[in-house]
Amino acid sequence: MSTTVEEVLVPSREGRGVYVKKGQLLDIVDVVGHQVGDIVAWYRKDPSEYMSPTHTVSCNQSVVLKTGSQVFSNHRNPVFTIVRDDVERHDIIVPCCDRERYLNDYGLPDHAHCLGNLEQARDLLGEDYELHGETAWNVFMHNRVQPDGSVVTDPAAHEAGATITLKAHEDLVVLLSACPQDLTPCNNFNPTPMLLRVIDEG
Repeated sequence: MSTTVEEVLVPSREGRGVYVKKGQLLDIVDVVGHQVGDIVAWYRKDPSEYMSPTHTVSCNQSVVLKTGSQVFSNHRNPVFTIVRDDVERHDIIVPCCDRERYLNDYGLPDHAHCLGNLEQARDLLGEDYELHGETAWNVFMHNRVQPDGSVVTDPAAHEAGATITLKAHEDLVVLLSACPQDLTPCNNFNPTPMLLRVIDEG
């Protein structure tokens, strides 16, 4: 029988984190609907090994993640297996948004951003770890690569309660940003909360 170990609400436009043990499940839940999350993870025993979207593309020979897919580390070891995926549309080719994204593209130096949210989540856990935007996986983000190579961001079409469930292959630190982007369609221009749920399968 599965047991919920911890639930953490990730407020809109903020970040939170959890510790996930090897073999545990992690639910990432869109509470309201149409929301994108940015996730980073690293090994507790060796922080130099971390979840890597680019290595995941290489190992899977695909930019598509869905139920049954594995997410890999920078040493090409499995970090997660996706055991449930209500959405099966995610982005692993662009970094999370950062201060420069809003400053350079919109002239907004003080807009909330995912990298800052992830730093907030790290600090709330008391971790000392240097974060980089290119190591984030953009969960539920609907980016399309066009035949000419351009990338188009579509509105997230999933509804309230949409969930992806990940099985951890090692003891991990996991951080999630409820993406604050309100200037493109990725969150339907309306950022909302998300939920992290750690589960023992039993």
